[in-house]
Amino acid sequence: MTATTSSVPAGSMVQRPTSVDEAAGVLRDSRGSVLFRGAGTKIGWAGRVQDPDLVLETGGLHRLLDHNPADMTASAQAGMPLRALQDRLAEAGQWLALDPATESAGATLGGLLATGESGPRRLRYGALRDLVIGVTLVLPDGTVARAGGHVIKNVAGYDLTKLMYGSLGTLGLIAEVVVRLHPRPEISSTVVVPSTAQEATARSLDLLASPLEPSAVDWVGDPRPGSSGRLAVRFEGTAPGVAAQTAALRDRLDGAASDVLADADESALWREYADARRAGPGQSTAFAGTLPSRTSAVAAALADAADAAGVDVELASHTASGLHTARFSGPPAQQAPAFDRWRRAVSALGGTVLLRERPAEMDAAVDPLGPAPSAVGLLRALKARLDPGARCARGRFAPWL
Repeated sequence: MTATTSSVPAGSMVQRPTSVDEAAGVLRDSRGSVLFRGAGTKIGWAGRVQDPDLVLETGGLHRLLDHNPADMTASAQAGMPLRALQDRLAEAGQWLALDPATESAGATLGGLLATGESGPRRLRYGALRDLVIGVTLVLPDGTVARAGGHVIKNVAGYDLTKLMYGSLGTLGLIAEVVVRLHPRPEISSTVVVPSTAQEATARSLDLLASPLEPSAVDWVGDPRPGSSGRLAVRFEGTAPGVAAQTAALRDRLDGAASDVLADADESALWREYADARRAGPGQSTAFAGTLPSRTSAVAAALADAADAAGVDVELASHTASGLHTARFSGPPAQQAPAFDRWRRAVSALGGTVLLRERPAEMDAAVDPLGPAPSAVGLLRALKARLDPGARCARGRFAPWL
């Protein structure tokens, strides 16, 4: 276990434990506020964390603990980068069916569970909360808690995995995870068709009503009515099955021009789509969830908000899932009202919006969380039970918690 002072707020101590017991000891023997940090790829999501007294890094918790190919399960320490895990699992022809945008930046298993980040393949395989079957936590007082195990149908104890999913480090340290795996697909192919947001919505709803089983259905483009984008539909599995589904989809497109990508071209497309969900210098990203049928309305509202504020925007949507990432570009003083106007419009559609990455100048002008959910009382009770001293990630969910 080591301490360092690099890349942390002034006055914060950093500890990097290498085991659950060490992590428990650090928390048990320390006082004050604490921030848990993996690769830091999503450290700015939601509210800004107040300068912590302690930063507990998971970089020392990076080992694959067990891999059982026959049972298709694996356990790993939470600081293990997803990419490193995938490389190890590939040796047995398996993988954790997860493809978040931050994988290439070193996103860790614990960080992904804590933030709830998923990728395009969530449509077929589910989110990480659906793939984790066991978890080991270290609570703020140093108590070690375990739930689940290596058996997929395990119902013993509280479902701590679901509690930690999307908690953004406010309840405790995710130290180890047990995940269920899938065989690596034999082949993959992506059909790409130029589409406006309105066309992409209609085609995605048609896909959902069809017998086809895509792994991902994503649209990226300019949200303004009539502006172009590209709808990408990915199929994975055996070669005959993928070929049949690809042909069936092209038949459903009623003569619309389309391309079929595979191998390097396909990989490049999905890297581009992942990049569209991440902010560049001076940019902001916001994440929204709605019914899939609302996608065209979400796009129109984003275009309206951008034009009113005089900023540029791009929309990246999992159109068959109703999950959308908006990227704003322009002066922060103009991005803020554009984001606020879009959030109000999405809320009117029955959706929710969370501000993710953004320039620091926006913090005084916008509330990253928005209105508290109806279950905020339950969230506060849970926080009081697991973190009674309010040590973890102070400010992350302010003013809710």
